[in-house]
Amino acid sequence: MKDFTLSAYKMYLQAIRSSYKTCLRFGEYLAADPKPEIFCIIRHDIDRRPTNALRMARLEHDVGIGATYYFRSKAHTFRQRIIREIAGLGHEIGYHYESLSDADGDREPALKDFKKNLRRFREIACVTTISAHGRPFLPFDNRDLWRNTENHRRLVGELGIRGDIYLDIDYSDILYISDTGRNWSSTKSNIRDMVTSNIRKDFSSGTQLLRYLEDSPHAKLIFAVHPERWTDSVLEYLYQRLFDFSVNMLKEFM
Repeated sequence: MKDFTLSAYKMYLQAIRSSYKTCLRFGEYLAADPKPEIFCIIRHDIDRRPTNALRMARLEHDVGIGATYYFRSKAHTFRQRIIREIAGLGHEIGYHYESLSDADGDREPALKDFKKNLRRFREIACVTTISAHGRPFLPFDNRDLWRNTENHRRLVGELGIRGDIYLDIDYSDILYISDTGRNWSSTKSNIRDMVTSNIRKDFSSGTQLLRYLEDSPHAKLIFAVHPERWTDSVLEYLYQRLFDFSVNMLKEFM
């Protein structure tokens, strides 16, 4: 199996559909009380290439799975037509924020920037959950925007946000699998896309991951995938592979 292709991703989706009767979006999970005992949530961070996200959204719709798509507010990702179409396919749209990084760590202008961009997203789709963009080459952790009581009250009250998916979910009994760094390791080439969990699984290949998903995986799963690196185009595949390799080398140097 050639990993990081749409063909491979379809196989993952079919395995997830077979193993999990309940596939949720983040807004549904945060609103659920009590929380389900068995579930899978598919999450996408749209850092680049929103057209790839649309291809994945169509594929998930065909398989019968709803996912959550976190879009950055940058011009190259904030594509209104694509966001609307993905929402129209039954997927959740969220805001992939990086306001603290953009404001060089200054919280007040960062909060103003966050509110402005949230309004822009809400003109297109219903947005109730957020996800921080890592920005690994900058010293600021965007989640720090909410790491005080006053700002967190604004988040859930004034701003009408159900939660930040890093800060408002207890991951202790959830398996978190991410393709960050173009691998299936929870730590390799990964600076900020990590959660605190007692459940950990690392996979040396996509084939190993697929077998795991097909054969009694952990009852609670969050599957995080970045659409920019998933394609059936040979040229795009080679370019993204080289790009990911270069980024990982920079991370190692840091």
